[in-house]
Amino acid sequence: MAQIILNSAVAILIAAAFVTTATAALRGEGRAMQKVPVRVKPTRHPKG
Repeated sequence: MAQIILNSAVAILIAAAFVTTATAALRGEGRAMQKVPVRVKPTRHPKG
């Protein structure tokens, strides 16, 4: 009986973590798509 309750509690915690992660990813989607200016130094290729 105790093991069933423990397994149910673990399953609920895992589901809650999944839902929290999914909602955070969906809310942060707009911020992740913003373009960030990046400066890239030109690389010099050695001759030969």
